[in-house]
Amino acid sequence: MAFAILGLGAAASVGHTEDTGAAGATDGADDTPILLELFTSQGCSSCPPADALFDELRKKPGVITLSFAVDYWNYLGWHDTLSSPENSDRQRDYAMARGDGKVYTPQMVVDGIDHVNGANEAAIEMAIRTAERRLKDVKVPMSMRAEGDSLLVDIGSAPQNSDMRQATVWLAVAKDEETVKITRGENRGETITYSHPVRELMPVGMWKGEPTTLRLPLKDLHGIGGDCLVSLLQVEGAGPILGAAMFEPKPQ
Repeated sequence: MAFAILGLGAAASVGHTEDTGAAGATDGADDTPILLELFTSQGCSSCPPADALFDELRKKPGVITLSFAVDYWNYLGWHDTLSSPENSDRQRDYAMARGDGKVYTPQMVVDGIDHVNGANEAAIEMAIRTAERRLKDVKVPMSMRAEGDSLLVDIGSAPQNSDMRQATVWLAVAKDEETVKITRGENRGETITYSHPVRELMPVGMWKGEPTTLRLPLKDLHGIGGDCLVSLLQVEGAGPILGAAMFEPKPQ
């Protein structure tokens, strides 16, 4: 299932953009969380330490985490049950946007602008501090809330002196966690728990620097198979993350 970009021909039942002042996202951008994206694989023997660390990082204040299982190691004897070519494409898009071409597992991308070994906690902490410093003047407050049968994504305005005033709003549908028993390949015999594995990532709207609220159908989102939702405000296809928010729907 995929939602069209709102405002570019999306059906009314999918959602719309409202100029409501984004009531839920009016706080200062100083508290905007850092987004950590881990590219991992069940067939990668170097990944389990990163997966375990990632589970700890998601508990860190001011951090939102998403795990993307890639499919390019599936030939090694085990087909990653969470993998998708779209996840691999996102990782390659980041490498192309950075210009370094580096694609590996476990790779962590920090706020869309830097990458480090996902098992190196010290490097991750340094990358978080670097991202906070580099993006502090362009961060945009975001929040998510339920209203009846709808999910509302509130996005604030661009900081006064920001030169980043146009971005895509993405919605990630993820599981809170998924435990997998691996019977073949490099991790044969291991049982590994994956935190916030993404089941689908879709564009849901555009933001042009002004306060905006997007309305999405919660029923359709429940049907995708995730139990937590993350909205991202990202420049171009694989640029800096200007804002992020998480919502965990109540079971239906």
